[in-house]
Amino acid sequence: MGTCIHCGKPAGLFRSRHDACEARAQRRQAELLQRKVDLQRQVASAIVDPDQHEALRALVEKESGAGDLDPDAIRGAIAEGWRRSVERCLEDGILDAAEERQLMRLKSAYALTEEDLDVNGAHTRVVHAAVVRDLLNDIVPQRLHLDGPAPVNLQKGEKVVWMFHRCDYLEDKTKREMKGASQGASIRVMKGVYYRVGAFKGTPVYTTHRVHVDTGTMVVTDKHIYFTGPRKSFRVPYTKIVAFLPFDDGFGFVRDTQTAKPQVFRTGDGWFAQNLVVNLGRLAGG
Repeated sequence: MGTCIHCGKPAGLFRSRHDACEARAQRRQAELLQRKVDLQRQVASAIVDPDQHEALRALVEKESGAGDLDPDAIRGAIAEGWRRSVERCLEDGILDAAEERQLMRLKSAYALTEEDLDVNGAHTRVVHAAVVRDLLNDIVPQRLHLDGPAPVNLQKGEKVVWMFHRCDYLEDKTKREMKGASQGASIRVMKGVYYRVGAFKGTPVYTTHRVHVDTGTMVVTDKHIYFTGPRKSFRVPYTKIVAFLPFDDGFGFVRDTQTAKPQVFRTGDGWFAQNLVVNLGRLAGG
């Protein structure tokens, strides 16, 4: 005789639940799911309209008092609502100051951590968008907080704007090969010995390959782009860069020298990295 997993009473031979108990359990799960969705929607409303903060607070207090949604579930629903609001705020690619204030207000009000909010990179996207907005307004962002000294030697008054860790550095290498054919005749000198007279007529062919040089840290400041790794370290002022190259997962640049080849960096976020360095270069160039 089986026992119902819901009510603990006999359920019949080879059965583990009553149909009625199972139906009630499913309705209950659907109800709890809907209440989580309502919390998420109220979070979105509070971000759009500051007057909705009080309604959100009342709903959170109500759910906390009911007791059937545990604190982690309530916190998770608020965080999910926050993350979905980020997607809406960034639909146009720009995070305005009012949207950022409301997002940060909710983060603080419910003691949400960056880890809570960075599922799918939502919190990181907010910071990136705010940095780009500062630059578009001709403000050098100061949103990066270093735990210790910068990993490079900065010039006096120079400000670190961002750092990319585990950044791949790549260079274009050119290989020269001769393509063509050998022509001529073989002359018999003695039995079994021949001497070939002729020439190789070929054309040099150059091929370019992008190769990985090093992996290290890129430090982006208001004056320079630095790279430091186990095998390669350098500093390039914005004033010596003649072109930036956009890529999906990073960016590149070409220096102001006659024989310069593209220097490419994989940062993981091409949109942010490209907008960051291009606008810092614009500000540095006056």
